[in-house]
Amino acid sequence: MRIPKINKAICPLALVAALNFVSIPSNAQNPERFFPARDLMTIGSYYYPEQWPRAQWERDLKKMAELGFEFTHFAEFAWAFIEPQEGKFDFKWLDEAVELAHKNGIKVIMCTSSPTPPAWLAQKHPEILMVNEEGRTMQHGSRQHISWSSPVYRQYVSKMVEAMAKHYANDKRIWGWQLDNEPSHYGQYDYSPAAQASFQKWLKNKYKSIDTLNKVWGTAFWSLVYDNFEQIRIPNQKELIAQPNPHAVLDYRRFSADEVTDFMGLQYNILRKYIPATQWITTNLMPDHAPVDPTRMTNLDFVTYTKYLVAGYDMGIGDQGFRKGSPTSIAFANDLFRSINGVTGVMELQPGQVNWGKFNPQTYPGVVRMWIWHAFAGGNKFVCNYRFRQPLTGGEQYHYGIIGPDGINPSTSGLEYIKVNKEMELLRKNYDAKAQMPADYKKRLTALLYSPDNRWETDNQPQTYQWNYLSH
Repeated sequence: MRIPKINKAICPLALVAALNFVSIPSNAQNPERFFPARDLMTIGSYYYPEQWPRAQWERDLKKMAELGFEFTHFAEFAWAFIEPQEGKFDFKWLDEAVELAHKNGIKVIMCTSSPTPPAWLAQKHPEILMVNEEGRTMQHGSRQHISWSSPVYRQYVSKMVEAMAKHYANDKRIWGWQLDNEPSHYGQYDYSPAAQASFQKWLKNKYKSIDTLNKVWGTAFWSLVYDNFEQIRIPNQKELIAQPNPHAVLDYRRFSADEVTDFMGLQYNILRKYIPATQWITTNLMPDHAPVDPTRMTNLDFVTYTKYLVAGYDMGIGDQGFRKGSPTSIAFANDLFRSINGVTGVMELQPGQVNWGKFNPQTYPGVVRMWIWHAFAGGNKFVCNYRFRQPLTGGEQYHYGIIGPDGINPSTSGLEYIKVNKEMELLRKNYDAKAQMPADYKKRLTALLYSPDNRWETDNQPQTYQWNYLSH
């Protein structure tokens, strides 16, 4: 819809075209201050020192700098190396990697390792593990398998984050911080005892009295009336003979989004006790994963997003669309995440072929470069690709990197990143601080209302197979 003026009273989340946007207050006061305008958009790449021989670190980070990358990304999956034994923290190896990055002029995004607890923690405290809708307890062997609601898990996360914060409290080599990695449970929901208890507490806080909940939920239907909050279970179709109460389902979706937001806030508050105000704190989310609502995460300095467009799910447009992805995918993420508080970045952008899709086609020649410039056009402050080197072992063997399996030569899509790095350098040389956006362009405002509640409700009770909220 075209509107001459955005009324925040009726449009709480405005996704505004061009580089104009309405912002929602967050923890950061003017998050633009973290990113000098003259930098335009900074480009970086993930690196995992713990996954490579120490003797190759210096070569790799030197190569990263030579190819034009300006920052890297450490430690989000490294808890087993940071705390190899309970209470015994080891930062020596990470310090060495940070220094090598600094030596080569590369800034560091430091990450908290909460998505990947070490085996000893899951073995000692199995109650930290999430439970899926079929009642199966998730096990050590992957990632994001823990319950955000577990008090025990939160205690261990708090200790780990505090240890990291104290160690790097005044380290000027650290550019910013990322909390966790893609907190989402990858589209699954938690039905663990910890989540059950936390959901009941959330309901008490929202409704105050059980009579109010009964009225709002319409529990008179089917004689679902509750006498107290302790009788309420997480609505789970797998344990019900017919459909669950839709009001309960919607509240459970809201609860889940609030729970992960609170989990991020826990880590944010610990970091802020120690790190300087010049270092920003964010997390990276996926707009198409329902358990998380980016618009709720106003308790961080800003939020960033992850984007993989070619993984055998999105057919795109035309005969080769499956190699390009949807033309609106990045644009939607740009506008949604930027509108939350005026600043965003792409923390994780597909670097080429991946290994975990329905099938894994090669990206169309030139399309990786195109994605980066789409991010730039959308006002992103930085773009980071996952990852610098293609792994030889582990769960993502065939996932491309900037550098191929030999550890030396760039991949085909890596060459596209290198080209963009050179183009960005040229743009900066021509940067004009006094340049103004044309007036007729600046006043073009198009608002789209994105309502997570409406999305969750229509996902639960679709009225037609021909319409999808997110696609619309």
